[in-house]
Amino acid sequence: MAATIVVGYDGSEHAAKALDVAVEFAKMMPDSEIMIACAQDRPGPAVGFRGAGFGVEEMWDELAKKIEEELDSAAARVRAAGVKVTTACTPDRPDVTIVNIARDTNARLIVVGTKGAGARHGEKSQLGSTATRVLHEAGGIPVLVV
Repeated sequence: MAATIVVGYDGSEHAAKALDVAVEFAKMMPDSEIMIACAQDRPGPAVGFRGAGFGVEEMWDELAKKIEEELDSAAARVRAAGVKVTTACTPDRPDVTIVNIARDTNARLIVVGTKGAGARHGEKSQLGSTATRVLHEAGGIPVLVV
């Protein structure tokens, strides 16, 4: 049975570091695979003061394409390192996505970055909100914060 390592990924520098660490762990665990988990938290309804004609759906479509491209690129990096990889992206909050995917796959480990793409430059907190919530909600699955 494959040992799954779930990596929270949002394209940020911290997520890239988490993915690199997960690859190193996967190389040490026979028959392991990495599940790259992302979330596209889509607040609704996304109609601003200019109305529905503003191009909101087109904006979401462009964002979905960008996310898909980043996931494909991240998966290619993992494959190039000789590790099996799959991806999943759900329309939920990142912490919920990461924990649910980890539970659904019986993951042996969750790896997340200290902060994500939403972190403010110069922010003094050491741990972002997603990493904090994953730590609290993982329910027995070990969490490595990189």
